[in-house]
Amino acid sequence: MADAGVPPHVLRKIAGHGSLTTTQRYLHPNLRSIELAGEALSAHLAAGLQNAPGPQVVPRDEPKRHLRIVK
Repeated sequence: MADAGVPPHVLRKIAGHGSLTTTQRYLHPNLRSIELAGEALSAHLAAGLQNAPGPQVVPRDEPKRHLRIVK
């Protein structure tokens, strides 16, 4: 049921465990679940790299701006 996407806190209730730690002792992901998790992480990291801004150069000859307080 865990591999099917049932949340651990629901599995705890179904199993009648008093503690989520007890339920987690019985959760053993299968190889395909581990592979899918790795693929999801790789896709997430690749998307982040594509959308990340590159280095930006700030021109040094830009005029300085001063703040003026108006009352």
